[in-house]
Amino acid sequence: MLNKSVARRYAEALFAIAQDNNKVDELQGELELVVQAINAHEELKAYMLHPLIPPKDKKDVIVKLFGDKISEVTKKFLFLVSDKRREAYIEAMYEEYKAMANEFKNVLHADLVSAKKLEESDISMLRERLATATGKSIDFNVSIDPSLIGGIRVRVGDRIIDASIKKKLEMLKDNLRKVKIS
Repeated sequence: MLNKSVARRYAEALFAIAQDNNKVDELQGELELVVQAINAHEELKAYMLHPLIPPKDKKDVIVKLFGDKISEVTKKFLFLVSDKRREAYIEAMYEEYKAMANEFKNVLHADLVSAKKLEESDISMLRERLATATGKSIDFNVSIDPSLIGGIRVRVGDRIIDASIKKKLEMLKDNLRKVKIS
């Protein structure tokens, strides 16, 4: 819980600056670049999270790795995070920032899981229907799970729409168990 509240405060501050400068997407992309780089290299991650390495050394690494790839705003943000020893929360800060940016842009993130690869036209149709139902643009994270047997499962926030054969078979099984044979 502490992770989320710390991350949220930092993300809100960066988001406010991004809004003021009309750079919501730009700063999101830069923060994503930093998070991906840190997660892709275990040595870099260990270095950035090590409590005995002074913030000045971490700032030097930030400048060397991302100097020309990120704006001054993002650089200063990362410096502040380093000075406050909050490096462990960078990924959570990015996730919070991304959620704020999506809310600001009226975009809703949804997970779409299907038993097999869906055609782009099917994904577009689902996107349109969900957009109509929610009043927001839909950004799908599409994945395949053969255990669904057939059909799809969509998760939007805390709501799940399960139209898979697996779910229908489970419901049928439960109904059959409830039937009393006399």
